[in-house]
Amino acid sequence: MSVAQRLKKLASETAIYGISSVVGRLINFPLAFVYINVFDESDYGVVGLVYVAVIFLNILFTYGMEAAYMKFATDAGDGPGRQRVFSTVIWSLAGTAALFTLLILVFRDAFGDLVGVQAQWYHLLYLTAGILAFDTLAVVPFADLRLESRPWRFAALKLVNIGLNVGLNLVLIFALDWGIEAVFVANLAASGVTLVLLAPELLAKLRPVFDTSLWQNLVRFGLPFVPGGLAYMLADRVNVFFLEALSPADVVRLYGADIDVDRLATQAAEAGAAAEARLAGSGMSPVEMAAQIAEASDAAYSLYVVGVFLGVLKLSIAVVLFTQMFRFAWQPFFLQHAKDADAPRLFAKVFTVFTSVGLSITLAVSMFAQELASIPLPNGGTLIPKTYWIALPVLPLALLAYVAQGWYYTFSAGAYLKERTRYFIYCAVTGSAVSIALNSVLVPQFGMLGAVGSTCISFIGMALMLFALVQRVYPVPYEWGRVLTLVVLAAGLFATWALVPAAQIWWTEVAILAGFAIVGLVLIRAGANTRILPDATGTV
Repeated sequence: MSVAQRLKKLASETAIYGISSVVGRLINFPLAFVYINVFDESDYGVVGLVYVAVIFLNILFTYGMEAAYMKFATDAGDGPGRQRVFSTVIWSLAGTAALFTLLILVFRDAFGDLVGVQAQWYHLLYLTAGILAFDTLAVVPFADLRLESRPWRFAALKLVNIGLNVGLNLVLIFALDWGIEAVFVANLAASGVTLVLLAPELLAKLRPVFDTSLWQNLVRFGLPFVPGGLAYMLADRVNVFFLEALSPADVVRLYGADIDVDRLATQAAEAGAAAEARLAGSGMSPVEMAAQIAEASDAAYSLYVVGVFLGVLKLSIAVVLFTQMFRFAWQPFFLQHAKDADAPRLFAKVFTVFTSVGLSITLAVSMFAQELASIPLPNGGTLIPKTYWIALPVLPLALLAYVAQGWYYTFSAGAYLKERTRYFIYCAVTGSAVSIALNSVLVPQFGMLGAVGSTCISFIGMALMLFALVQRVYPVPYEWGRVLTLVVLAAGLFATWALVPAAQIWWTEVAILAGFAIVGLVLIRAGANTRILPDATGTV
């Protein structure tokens, strides 16, 4: 099978996995803008902070078992061997999920302080714990669907989850007039129903078997994903916590000319009054009460920034979806083709294709961001409220960061195949350290732009570091000349567009995008139709 044919297979499965992601996100897409149009910026900031915590906790709850299952199940083949792997992983995840959930509930207040939410929102953590538990138990059945190349079943279940989540959100928010609690209740219900719908996959392979020796090997393989995953997400989302730490003076200095300072001061005063009412009769000393009231009042400013930052990042959905679709299809693809005679050259071509498509989407969204934000809504508002537009300049760097994330996924193939998963730790820890250092310097000075710039730099650094490490054990002849041509061309086109007003006309923008796409297609097709031929012995 030629490189082109196998690329088409990868593209086909990427597209099918993308049905659940693309269609689901297209259903979910308006929901995000419901949130930012219904809830005020500070309340949306609370939702954002909790879900950032969920990202980190998902890594702890699954501790690399998804990747470990795919690796060991592939090696075990079909039949009793795979059932043993499946059962061992499921029982392990069920036990640890129960333990972690209990810890969150028992230490709720401490966990809430760590996340950065105020005491009035601590009850959301109960719902969060349930979401995490249900999603953890669904991880391996979904991984099994990917491993068995059943993308349609995978897509259908993901769509049910998203559809139910969206429907419940709309009912709870508009019919029952719930606040941000609606977001978490709907998610919990959708996750629970999805787990029930996965019962056929669970019952087909789950047995009352727990192989201790196998479990030790699974943990040994998967556990490096925990510090690596946590560090990677720290590099990605630690910027939110730095933004949450901005003082009212910082917020006014950075954005005072672009925001309604009086409105924000009123919201801060209301938050302080609500905290005072909640603490009345609590037995706290006047000094302690004053400190908590001041903290609640000040938080209105930083949560405003967090809210608008996360709200505008929703416009990066196209690149996020593409990268997610690619990741779902890429892991089983490289596992299945690892023994192909030309596997390294195939993987190199995948890297070129991903870069071309990712940069095309990045250019398109960056050029049309203002138009997307300005899409009118029936209520007279816009898709993204104008109070959020101060964050629009962060979008191009955010999109570029997600392209770099896709590079990281591409380079990860060699680490999986050679069982060098510790490389992920090295890269992620380094990236998180760089991100923390950059955020600590750049966020107080440049606010949201410093936050997204820190993430972009750390993602690019992690990808290149992983490339350097993996090349030593699994060399791949990446087409760096073609890739760098695409990167330089994209940067030049974007700079021209940004600096030349005449280029900021829709037909000129379309022409720029078409030209870039044509160049990318030419570079991709070069060498893609070649085939590995058998040698003189007939061996491929």
